[in-house]
Amino acid sequence: MNYSQIESFLAIIRLGSLSKAAEHLYVSQSTISQRLHSIEKEYNVTLLNREKGVKSVTLTNEGERFYQIAERFETLYSETKNLKSGSAEATISIGAVDSVHNYVLRDIYSAIVHRLPDTRLAIHTHQSNEIYYLIDQRNIDIGFSLQDRVLKNVKVQKLFEEQMVLIQKKNPGLTQYEMDNSSLNPKQQLFINWGMNYQIWHEKHWGPTSNTFIQIDTAKMLGDFLEEEGMWAIVPVSIARDFHAKGLVDVFLLTDPPPSRSCFQVEKEGGNSQVKEVSKLILGLKAEIEEVVRPWRR
Repeated sequence: MNYSQIESFLAIIRLGSLSKAAEHLYVSQSTISQRLHSIEKEYNVTLLNREKGVKSVTLTNEGERFYQIAERFETLYSETKNLKSGSAEATISIGAVDSVHNYVLRDIYSAIVHRLPDTRLAIHTHQSNEIYYLIDQRNIDIGFSLQDRVLKNVKVQKLFEEQMVLIQKKNPGLTQYEMDNSSLNPKQQLFINWGMNYQIWHEKHWGPTSNTFIQIDTAKMLGDFLEEEGMWAIVPVSIARDFHAKGLVDVFLLTDPPPSRSCFQVEKEGGNSQVKEVSKLILGLKAEIEEVVRPWRR
């Protein structure tokens, strides 16, 4: 496998077709096709779904996994070129769940870029249970997981804890901001899985999570669904605060509140100086993080 093959594969995915990738890289479409075939033959995998009459590109399961590898390869190749040219820039790879990236650490990432101008960030979204494996294998430098684990040569420290609250479509005439759990219709719930402790608490009030009618993966999907009258969701306070600031929702405390969620900063012991510098800066910005996740008060 070489860089031209990786470059071609990533161009296909990012641009959506072999022809656009060929045009972008100034090569023939047959060259792009040959490079893709070479990867598949070398590793005995099928990376793209090939259906007659379908022009858009979709990845197989193997293709999804290879895409993550290709992105890491691209980053390492870029770092190697910078090393050769004497550049002081370093790329720090950070992994976290979507809700932590977008609603808690968004401004922290901006602060890192401004305070450490020679540092580039590669920000990847992963499930909490993947973070420890990726750290252990040095596929990412710093992880933020919602799970606390003990792993040899891996340093884990709690970064923040945040309250879980109820949100519903904004009602201008509302005056009551506490809700009894029993008053909520489970058929109108937008369910996001916030972990095992949350599931246990949820089952106590509304039965198994398998009975929920609408289950979604990311908080960003909530906006459209919450437009419907009576729909509700339970989310971390950082998400509720963001939606409320945009005038989209009312925020409620529950009479029997959900368990808080905790986020842990995860790193491999003995990281390089650039990783340590970024990690130290993040921990130094805990006051800003605590402001985002502060408890909801009316």
